[in-house]
Amino acid sequence: MPTRRFRLLAFLALGLAGCGYVGDPQPPALEIPVQIKDLRGVQRGAKVYLAFTTSLESTDKVLLKRLSAIDLRAGQNPPGGFHLDAWAASAQPIPVKDPRAGEIGVEAPAAQWAGQEMVFAVRAAGPSGRAGRWSNLVVLHIVPPPQVPFDLALEPTPQGAYLQWKGEGGQWRVWRQEGPEAQPAVLGISSERSWLDPGVQFGQTYSYSLQQLVGGGASPAESEMSRTISLKYTDIFPPAVPTGLAAIAGLKSVELNWDRNTEPDWKACQVYRAEEGGELQKLGQPIAAASFSDSSAVSGGKYRYAVSAIDQGGNESAPCAPVEITAP
Repeated sequence: MPTRRFRLLAFLALGLAGCGYVGDPQPPALEIPVQIKDLRGVQRGAKVYLAFTTSLESTDKVLLKRLSAIDLRAGQNPPGGFHLDAWAASAQPIPVKDPRAGEIGVEAPAAQWAGQEMVFAVRAAGPSGRAGRWSNLVVLHIVPPPQVPFDLALEPTPQGAYLQWKGEGGQWRVWRQEGPEAQPAVLGISSERSWLDPGVQFGQTYSYSLQQLVGGGASPAESEMSRTISLKYTDIFPPAVPTGLAAIAGLKSVELNWDRNTEPDWKACQVYRAEEGGELQKLGQPIAAASFSDSSAVSGGKYRYAVSAIDQGGNESAPCAPVEITAP
C-alpha cells in the first residue's frame, strides 16, 4: 500500500504534467498611436482650417482604449532650412478639445501668422501619454483675408452661360451647382473676371459662386464663398440668317433658292415678299426646305424677296438681304 509520502509526490507530478509552459514574461505594450498621415489645411478668409483623422490603432498592432491628447502645432518655416525637432520646440500649440478617434476639424485665427509661411503638424498620444510620430507637414503662406468677389452677373449666350464679377486679385475659383440636390463642383480657375461655361443644356438650372485665390501651389489662400447666382438656361437664340438667296424667273412663277441652315435645331424657313416700294410681308407658312416657288407673283410686277430661319424653340432670325426680280 503506497505510503503517504509516495501519494503526495505522485499528485505533484500529475499536477506539473497538466500545466503548459507559460514562457518568459512579455514587456508591457507601449500604447503609442500610429502616425497620422492625412493632415490637410487651408486659409479661408480670416481663419486657417485644419483637418485630420486619428485612430485607436497602436504601433504594437493592438487597439487602444482611448487617446489622451492631440498635439497640433504651428511654427514658422525658417529660411535657413527646416528641422523637425527645432520646429517642434518652438511651434505654437493649437488646442484640440476632443482627443477622440476619427475625423477631426480645427480652426484658428489667421491674423496671428499674417505674412509668414507656417508649418503645421499633428500627433496623437495614447493612454500612457506617449505620443506617436509627427504627421505629414502642411505648409501655408498666411496672407490678409482675400476679398470675396462681388457684383456677380450671369447671362445666357449661344455659346453657354457667361459669368462676370468684380473684386481684387488675379485668380478666382469658379464653382457650379446643377440643380438643388447636387453638390457644388469646381469648374476651374479663372485669371479673368469672367467665365464662359459651355457645358450647359437648355432647360436646366445652374448656380454659380466664386472664391478669390491668393498665392500658388497646392494650397493657396482663398476667400470666403461669394453669393450664389442662378440661371435657367433657355433657348432664346435665333438661328443664323440664311445666306445665298437667289431668285430666277420660272414658268409663270418666281423660283427662290438659298443655302440650308446647319444648326442642329433648325426647323424651317419663312419667305418674305414686298411689292415695289412696299414693306416685306410673310408669304405663306414656314417651310422645311431651302427653296420656294412663288406662283402668285403677277407677271411684270417688281418684287423683293427675303428669307428668315426658325429653330425648334420658335426663335426666328432676321430676314436676309432682299433680292429683286421682275416676275415673268
